[in-house]
Amino acid sequence: MELHDADAITDTYGFGLVIVDATRDPPTCEAWHPRIQGIGFQYTKTSPYGDPLEAKIQYDTNETTTQGIEVAVPAYPCELDHRGERILTRPIKGQYGFFHMRTREGIKGIRGLPKYLDLIDPVHGQYDILKAYVPYAEKQGLAHPVVALKDNSTTNRNQVKSDFAAQPQKDRLVIISAEDALDYMSPQQNAWEPYPILDWINAMIARATQMNKLMLEGDPAGYLSASETAISNWEASVKEDQVYKRTQFLPIWIALGASEDCDFADPSKPAFLSLMQGVLAIRQALFGLVRNEDIVRLMNERLDLEGKDKLRPLSEEEQVAQATVYRQITQREEEGGENESGADNQGNKTD
Repeated sequence: MELHDADAITDTYGFGLVIVDATRDPPTCEAWHPRIQGIGFQYTKTSPYGDPLEAKIQYDTNETTTQGIEVAVPAYPCELDHRGERILTRPIKGQYGFFHMRTREGIKGIRGLPKYLDLIDPVHGQYDILKAYVPYAEKQGLAHPVVALKDNSTTNRNQVKSDFAAQPQKDRLVIISAEDALDYMSPQQNAWEPYPILDWINAMIARATQMNKLMLEGDPAGYLSASETAISNWEASVKEDQVYKRTQFLPIWIALGASEDCDFADPSKPAFLSLMQGVLAIRQALFGLVRNEDIVRLMNERLDLEGKDKLRPLSEEEQVAQATVYRQITQREEEGGENESGADNQGNKTD
């Protein structure tokens, strides 16, 4: 969860750090964001080649004072190369310190740019258009009668208003004169309709940010459409992102005690637990209805097994032998539940 927070921090602020304390048992890690309003970290020392060597963490546990608490945290100790720089993939186990993180899309160096910075301009531009449209939208539907009077005196205007007010609510009719005019006007005639303008704004944002309308409107279906091309592109982008994130997470994983082979799961393949649940569902659904050979074939397809790794159905002799072994194991487990007096764990004598 801390590494998940660290990933979100780097996306939002451009860079962040993870403090690893491997002196504890079990070791722990903690994500921190750059200093904002006195809370967070800032780098205070770097190597000649730009590697952060020290960070000062500031936090405030007492809200009655304005003086925060500052703690200096060193970079996590690693093996050094011939230049004296840390080799991040070779952290020394059982130590204390931080690891630096930055976004893939950001500028190189210590301080990257927020991952979503390129969304600000298009969204802000469309917001300005929407804000300018609001005065028109507020008057949508406020249709009203407009009277053109030849005699536009105060007395005549008051007389017309009085005549309108005296009319019944239904089928109003006012006769003024042949030289006067009456029209029923609405801002709708000279203004944009709400839904087309909103759709247009969404289209402009989607064009500038590569986000589709379902994503803008919050529909979960927008994140992964039914298109095979869209799914393949999504899987490829996730794999690329995993390769970059693994280079930053791997030193942390090793410092926490994991092996160098630690990696993300393939996004195009289900997890091992899901695979085995699928195999169990296949057997429970088809056992007794189809041949065992066909059940095993489906299992091999589900598990993507080939060659010598393929599962095979047991012969009748093997099934009998396996059933015998299973009964023996079950019998030993039942006998193991008895105590020395011949009574089971419930105090009852056994046959």
